[in-house]
Amino acid sequence: MSFPYTLMDHTPIHTNEKDVLLSHKNQLLTHLSDSSYLPSVYSKIEENEDALLPAFSSLSDLEVMYFFVHRETHDDEAKNRKNQTKKEYLRDLLQFYTFLQVQLQNEEVSSTLFPYIRKKHVRAYQEWLKDGEFQHRKQGYAVATRARKITVVKSFLEFLYEEEIVEFPLQVAFKKSTVRRKDKPKRELTYEEVKSLLDYYKDHPINHAILLLLATTGLRIQEVAKAKWGDLYYDPSINGGTYFLKVIGKNDVERHAVILPSTLESIKRFRKRRDVSVDLNAEDLNPLFTTNKEKAYGYKYLSQYVTRIIEETELSWTKNKGPITPHYFRHFFVNYSVLTLGLPIEQVQKTVGHQSKVTTEGYVADTITKRKDAGLYWSEDLL
Repeated sequence: MSFPYTLMDHTPIHTNEKDVLLSHKNQLLTHLSDSSYLPSVYSKIEENEDALLPAFSSLSDLEVMYFFVHRETHDDEAKNRKNQTKKEYLRDLLQFYTFLQVQLQNEEVSSTLFPYIRKKHVRAYQEWLKDGEFQHRKQGYAVATRARKITVVKSFLEFLYEEEIVEFPLQVAFKKSTVRRKDKPKRELTYEEVKSLLDYYKDHPINHAILLLLATTGLRIQEVAKAKWGDLYYDPSINGGTYFLKVIGKNDVERHAVILPSTLESIKRFRKRRDVSVDLNAEDLNPLFTTNKEKAYGYKYLSQYVTRIIEETELSWTKNKGPITPHYFRHFFVNYSVLTLGLPIEQVQKTVGHQSKVTTEGYVADTITKRKDAGLYWSEDLL
């Protein structure tokens, strides 16, 4: 099944598209993430419409996916998909497309796969997400991950049906996928566990700074990776003088995270090891944390790095938790702030940038429930 992979002004690559997806995934994702091609795609669509042809008749499958992800659906620019969301959509759609390639490899199809999708393929995809074999993980995805992927693909299939690219509403073939609280992964770290990690890396300026910043701020790993040195500043009017780090979180919401003196010193140790400036400078747009080549960390790489250095400690308690990601520290920050320091949920919610208080409450719900268990009031020698 050969057809041209072409994105507007790029030289077409005539090859098997499955091979492109598997062997050039990162390069392909980079091309597809570039929104500057969108006007050219619109031009092709309008040419078809002027010729009274189906709007997407001359677009390749990849161009259709590209258009679906990058098209502006809201007049308010702030409500359109953000770049990171677009990348996540593209990853999930490329995975779905690769699955279709395998499903349809023995059928005679034309240059586009979409008209040949049937409900059986959609059902098979959902089962594959649940029970399939994947590199770097156990069998199948977690419930929450499956639900997210299905939401993306379902939305895409609805788009294909609305634009008459497919004949049937294929999205109805998906079984309902509900993420219950019990299905969400447990991301609990105690104070003692966090302290043991920091003690383990106390003489390692790189690892200590990254872990300490995550633990004492509750920042998302994306926010840490994107932070600039110039975003760190001192405000003498707050609590007798406090350092803050300005970050841009989800939905472009700006927050200011408190940087404790010990965290600041650890960050400076990191930067001294990298041989970059430790003098505060609002005009310095270089990364807060740099690689040894003085480049910004990609957030996915940084996330994997954190998981790896925690695993490499071989501390006994890490073996029963599975991979410990940076998000564990976000949960730790919320739990410690609410359950140990006794801070109001609403205050912690604003601090970590949750849009809904329900999300923050979900972080601490299990512990609160256990603390209210009636059994705690029984005397151990009652019976």
